[in-house]
Amino acid sequence: MKQILFFIGFLLIGNVVYGQTGCDSIPEKFFRIFHQKGSDAAIDYIYSTNRFMKANIQANIKVKTELKKIVSLLGKYNGHELMEKKIVSNSYIQLYYLAKFDRQPLKFIFVLYKPVNVWQLQKLKFDDKVAVGFNEK
Repeated sequence: MKQILFFIGFLLIGNVVYGQTGCDSIPEKFFRIFHQKGSDAAIDYIYSTNRFMKANIQANIKVKTELKKIVSLLGKYNGHELMEKKIVSNSYIQLYYLAKFDRQPLKFIFVLYKPVNVWQLQKLKFDDKVAVGFNEK
């Protein structure tokens, strides 16, 4: 019984230390920040998950500018939905989200990578071509 409690405690502490329970926590936090503080703060957060991307200030500014420009044309943000999750391996995942706005949706693609224990952003894409890349039925 003590071993089971120790194991459960170890898992809980591990989640607190790393601040993640899985790859889904990164885009969920991104959209929460996006809704509460805006696109610049959301980009700052998502880039902060990868120290190499965080250091690339020019790319960070470029992405912020592009996203802010697109979002300014779309109206109010009304939430998001997971469209698809592609598990390439246990350490590499692509998550496709639909961000809902008054005028039209945006598709966000989060490519996440776990080099050791913690998920990080590997690539972020967004565009208004929501159906591109999906098979029509």
